[in-house]
Amino acid sequence: MSTLIVLILLIFLNSFFAASEFALVELNEIKIKKLANEGNRKAKLLDKLISEPSRFLSTIQIGITLAGFLASAFAADSFSDEFAAFLYDAGVPLTLETLDIISVVFITAILSYFTLVFGELVPKKIALQQAERVANLVVYPLIGIFYVCYPLVKVLSLSTSAVLRLLKVDEKVIREEATEEQIRLMVELGGIQGTINKSESKMIQNIFEFNDKLVSDIFTHRVDIAAIPVEATLEETLAIVDENRYTRFPVYEEDIDHIVGILHVKDLLHILSQVDEKEEFQLKNIIRKPIFVIDSLSIDVLFQTMRKSDVHMAIVIDEYGGTAGLVTIEDIIEEIVGEIESETNAEEKEIQKIGPDQYLIKGVTHLYKIEEQLNIHLPSEDFDTLNGFLLEHVGQYPFKNKVFEYENLRFQIVEADQHRIESVILTVLENKKKENENDGEYRKEK
Repeated sequence: MSTLIVLILLIFLNSFFAASEFALVELNEIKIKKLANEGNRKAKLLDKLISEPSRFLSTIQIGITLAGFLASAFAADSFSDEFAAFLYDAGVPLTLETLDIISVVFITAILSYFTLVFGELVPKKIALQQAERVANLVVYPLIGIFYVCYPLVKVLSLSTSAVLRLLKVDEKVIREEATEEQIRLMVELGGIQGTINKSESKMIQNIFEFNDKLVSDIFTHRVDIAAIPVEATLEETLAIVDENRYTRFPVYEEDIDHIVGILHVKDLLHILSQVDEKEEFQLKNIIRKPIFVIDSLSIDVLFQTMRKSDVHMAIVIDEYGGTAGLVTIEDIIEEIVGEIESETNAEEKEIQKIGPDQYLIKGVTHLYKIEEQLNIHLPSEDFDTLNGFLLEHVGQYPFKNKVFEYENLRFQIVEADQHRIESVILTVLENKKKENENDGEYRKEK
């Protein structure tokens, strides 16, 4: 009976260390530090343990290893001879020495089963589900063991370092930092398990893709810019502002390739409140200095540049120095949080669902946005916008009412002029088999 009690105590000791390890690893470190700063004694001790993870985990490993070795040795010494004798007396046709070896293996296997279930799996499951409660229960005995084992931990650490040096292994680079792919997988798993909602998961994924995107991926093309000539009168300026309802407008001299400033509507409102200034209105006197960027600039660098310059709009120039388009802070932020619906653009959504698997899409919409929102495939590597993709495929003007199919998608052009396609109805043909295996195959329809 006393032998059985000792084994139970050793298995319990194993479970104590196993539960302690998982409970402390699962603790919310920020919450513990906050409680420690507020004076919570247990939190201070827990903070001490988790602030030295290498030493803490070494202490745990010593405890688990000793408990396991002692249990195995004690069980084998106590039961193997008796069990071997029992088998021998039962008529098993083997020598006593052979039966003794078999007894040790059998007893070790039985002990391992109980140790795994009651000393490892059960306590770890409990610790994972109730980490804070378990941590508070084990912290006092664990902190004592932590200090008692320090000399042994130090010896083991020095021994490990010596062996690594002999093997010419740099211990400083043994531990790998979490990679982007690992974090992405954790986020995806969190979405599946419900711990991270869909919008949060999408934002995190967008953050990782942020550095990979260029200004050319997000800017507004020059043909869609609402700009004001620098010689415009107050009435003409107000008319353009009223028609477009933006807060900032590029101002050009001669043509849009010569941007000379940015008009802030709030500066214009100030003019309206000053009678004298209205009579002497000159747009060039109230515009602000523009900043110019190239379309191959990463949006991460652009964001930092705009923050330092304290501007919300930048003019994008092409390789010839002409105006390619413009980009705003809102365009950049939308790459992380998704499309922002303001009061002025709520009616101008680029993608609108108008029926089952049917969408009304503006020609200026970037292909990657359509791919992401509708979960479909388009050649976004070859074309920036839907307009560019369609112009490549539909042939010559007139474009209106032309229909063609690309893979399992049907495009019907509903609004266009001589130079570009304004809007398209896209229908996803779910039950239609792809007629071609290669991307880019299509069939025109009259």
